[in-house]
Amino acid sequence: MFSIESFYYVLYTNLLKPLNINGKYFYPFGSTDVNDLIRMVYSWQGSRVMHDCVFHDQEPIFNETIDKLIVSYEFTTCKKINILANSEYSEVKRSICKQNHLLDWYYFYHGFAALAWYRDYQYFSEVEFQYTKVFMSLNRLATNDRSYRLALVSLFLEKNLLDKGVVSLHLNDQGWGDWKAELASTDTKLSPYQIEFVNKHVNQLSGSIIADTDQPRGSLSADAGPNELKFNQSALWHVVSETVFYYDKLHLTEKTFKPIVSKRPFILVAAPGNLAYLKSYGFRTFDRWIDESYDDEKDHQTRLEKIVTEVEKLCDLSPADLKKMHQEMREILEFNFNHFYGEFKTIIVRELLDNFKGIAGQWNNGRVDDRNMDLSLLDFPTIEKRLLQ
Repeated sequence: MFSIESFYYVLYTNLLKPLNINGKYFYPFGSTDVNDLIRMVYSWQGSRVMHDCVFHDQEPIFNETIDKLIVSYEFTTCKKINILANSEYSEVKRSICKQNHLLDWYYFYHGFAALAWYRDYQYFSEVEFQYTKVFMSLNRLATNDRSYRLALVSLFLEKNLLDKGVVSLHLNDQGWGDWKAELASTDTKLSPYQIEFVNKHVNQLSGSIIADTDQPRGSLSADAGPNELKFNQSALWHVVSETVFYYDKLHLTEKTFKPIVSKRPFILVAAPGNLAYLKSYGFRTFDRWIDESYDDEKDHQTRLEKIVTEVEKLCDLSPADLKKMHQEMREILEFNFNHFYGEFKTIIVRELLDNFKGIAGQWNNGRVDDRNMDLSLLDFPTIEKRLLQ
């Protein structure tokens, strides 16, 4: 698997450069600041200005970011963006692409990132570290769009579940704000009820709840060595706090794949529909043992309450019942592990290439201008084989 650090260069050299398409991506990882756009090497074809593809696939897409991108392009040679490479399904994205005449090139970026970052786990020996806790819930950022994590951990506190879990909650987001400022903000996404609820329970804490480190880095979820595996397996169930919770988006990150490569069952704390979204890529989930209807719940507070209800039920089980449950689900845990390192890669590589062909077809049907993409310049079977190495 090629490194995620070379991801954009791999796509540029294999797909964009032969068609005289320039590419730009955000760096450092996770930025959406237009000043952090990195331009790839130009490839002029005569005196014609090339087309442009912007890779906005690391973070969720919002109107504000795209508006700034569009404005910034007015001062460049290319004048406009033609292709928006992205990693989400949402009405917001569809509307943005339609309004700005952008070709929508979707692929599962964080699937590629997870395959790169977690590649070593498939080579570890079949050592199963014994879990000592029922569940794990890691919450590094807890303000702004991640403020739901304050409400989640407050529910754990209310139900006295912390002793049964490996739980973290960092109350200061290192430059992004702290939990008290979040509760006081007029822009908070927490409801008045949640503000009162969080204030009641988090105020009882002496400080942040630390599970793995008191100095979490932005790339912490990418760590994947033997020590991380032992830590990941210290709890049975993973309650995964995803990036997107409040918005109507299908968007998952590498966090979701950590329990999969650690051979652990999981519950997704995400926007509605994302568990079904993951299943659409061939993964199996755990509705035999828990109620997964939380994935259909639109109300944010109710969704959290449904999730915590399932966690509470798991915490009420005896050690013998938990062991029996773990044995019963081993087939699914092994399947997901093998699927991740096997067919999943083929699925997302083919999806990326098929969707590129799709936007090329739209381009050549007049969606952009009168200059066609000459797909005969690309040997797709060879490119697919190269990307699957």
